[in-house]
Amino acid sequence: MYEERITRLMAAISARGADAILVASRENRIFLSGFTGETGALLITDRSLTLFVEPSYALQAAMETKGFSIVSTTGGLYNSINDTIINDGVKRIIYEDNYFTVSQFRSLEKHLRYEELIPAGDLMLRLRAVKDPAEVELLTEAARVTDEGMAKVEQLLRVGVTEKELVLKAEIYFRGLDAEGFAFPPVILSGARTAMPSAVPAAKELAFGDIVVVNLGIIYKGYCTDCSRTYFIGSADSAVREMFAAVRDARDAVLAEARTGSACSAVDAKARAMLAEKGYGENYLHCVGHGIGLCGRELPVMNLQSTDTLCTDMTVSIGVGAYKGGMGGVRITDTAVITPEGAVRLTKTPDEITVM
Repeated sequence: MYEERITRLMAAISARGADAILVASRENRIFLSGFTGETGALLITDRSLTLFVEPSYALQAAMETKGFSIVSTTGGLYNSINDTIINDGVKRIIYEDNYFTVSQFRSLEKHLRYEELIPAGDLMLRLRAVKDPAEVELLTEAARVTDEGMAKVEQLLRVGVTEKELVLKAEIYFRGLDAEGFAFPPVILSGARTAMPSAVPAAKELAFGDIVVVNLGIIYKGYCTDCSRTYFIGSADSAVREMFAAVRDARDAVLAEARTGSACSAVDAKARAMLAEKGYGENYLHCVGHGIGLCGRELPVMNLQSTDTLCTDMTVSIGVGAYKGGMGGVRITDTAVITPEGAVRLTKTPDEITVM
């Protein structure tokens, strides 16, 4: 698994005229080596694979990785990296410009032995965009855990409970399912507050007649999920039901549109056209989705401006929402995998109108 990823990476490095890459971000270290420690750095050259860690991580690194030489940086990180740079004859090094701060980059410039530092840009994001079978399997399991947690949250929806209480209970329950945490700040909103897609859960109590939007994603064995559902407390009037039906129809259409070879911009355009046809064009306040994996937001980008094209085994957060001030909002989102026939949902939480 890691060998194939590194082979693809080395081809990309060579194509950019470099002979090494320095990787320090945690998600890319996990992707390339399996090492999950909070700190560390990989130097991958055409001659060697080296993982540099603090001594406290040396045993963990040895247990989690194969094929990498592990160097404890007792003599200083840069001194250790430079030893490998010199031994391997490295001249041109790609670095993660999207990860390093300006001060960290200045330190690289000052201390590393090199002829040229080359920014990685989206190299690693492109490499990670198409998932291998092991990743799809992990995301499928993560989605199953997400569904189990969403079912528990649904059972907790009742008059009098607050949005904040629901978030706390959801986190406790997900932790019991071995989730490592939330992939993004959880959104549980009720009533008129559901018209604000990114609002923060408050001390507001759920009331009879409220719409409730639940948007949760977890981290499970390093991989992220995203799932949104809309519920109704006690009743759902005809106007809300109409908006719900429009959102779900648009969601179904984008799942079919999001197939191998489709332009991401076309998938987003499909959602907008479907909602506009039902009179909700101005109520769609975000794009249709984005990639998901080791990060909650990855490539591809799925909006009108995107130049990305969908490929088989990309995994995405994909969904549709409509938000109307004074009434509320409806959102349906899933973690899905791209296939030639369309996007296949990995999260399978029921998505019909549910009145609690």
